[in-house]
Amino acid sequence: RFRRGVRELFVCVFKPECPFRERRQRQLLGITQEQLETTAKTFRQVCQPKFQIPDAVADDVKRGIFAETKEFKCYISCLLDIMQVARKGKVNYEKSLKQIDTVLPDAIKPAFRAGLEACKDVGRGIKDHCEASSILLQCFYKNNPMYMFP
Repeated sequence: RFRRGVRELFVCVFKPECPFRERRQRQLLGITQEQLETTAKTFRQVCQPKFQIPDAVADDVKRGIFAETKEFKCYISCLLDIMQVARKGKVNYEKSLKQIDTVLPDAIKPAFRAGLEACKDVGRGIKDHCEASSILLQCFYKNNPMYMFP
């Protein structure tokens, strides 16, 4: 219940009709790197047990080490879906741009925009959404010097 509630609140703040939107937007404008990492950990707690990914393997992603197992690739897909960066391995381009502009600190926005632009089509034509998500994340890693991931 808690995990679903966190996701619903996160999704809500990006919808115009959300009752928390105005207050939440004011809070998000000053979001820090530490706050981003705390939020990312919450998302990780949803997906990691679902696919039985050990902490060491999940931590390797931050250093650009990507496991080649189906479970790991589906874990990546789960996280990208929760963050609304992608849906089933396909980039949510407009939502991602909106999140970059709304949520991220100004100092890292250009790097995230560049990564999104470079990778927006990388998953097209790949039928396995877990595989597409893994390829997408690896592209983000290569094309975003400020890369971070739960």
